[in-house]
Amino acid sequence: MKKFKLFSLSIAAIFLLGTFMACGGDQEAEGADDQNTDQTEETTETTTTEVATGDFSAGKAIYETNCMVCHQESGLGVEGTFPPLAKSDYLLADKARAILQTLQGAKEPITVNGVEYPGSVMTIVKLENQQTVDVVNYILNSWGNEAGTVTLDDVKEANAAK
Repeated sequence: MKKFKLFSLSIAAIFLLGTFMACGGDQEAEGADDQNTDQTEETTETTTTEVATGDFSAGKAIYETNCMVCHQESGLGVEGTFPPLAKSDYLLADKARAILQTLQGAKEPITVNGVEYPGSVMTIVKLENQQTVDVVNYILNSWGNEAGTVTLDDVKEANAAK
């Protein structure tokens, strides 16, 4: 019995560590907003092209690295624990709120598609403004979502408001 409990605790610890790392726990680097100008200009040009062509691969890569472990590859989340992003009435109702919650998480309980989710569960991942644009645009246009796009100015405005 003791071996089973120890094994269970070990598995739980590994799962929690993996979740923390996948949700961006290793990305709290100082000066993350301090990009050199050439990289920022290149990223902006790439994203403009992505939006025009509907190719959201930069946002998909950010999602897979930081969001997928909780919200799942399908965007369906885990009912009652991690809200869905796919066809989410809550997400699709307000792009500005989607940006803010990408930046800050959900601090209050929310109801998504009729299911309540607790607040303060989402791990905050420090993303640069352009990365936030990329991942929000990917989410707004994946899994059957057709919610348009956000801009760099939208994200800068949300950052200023927080």
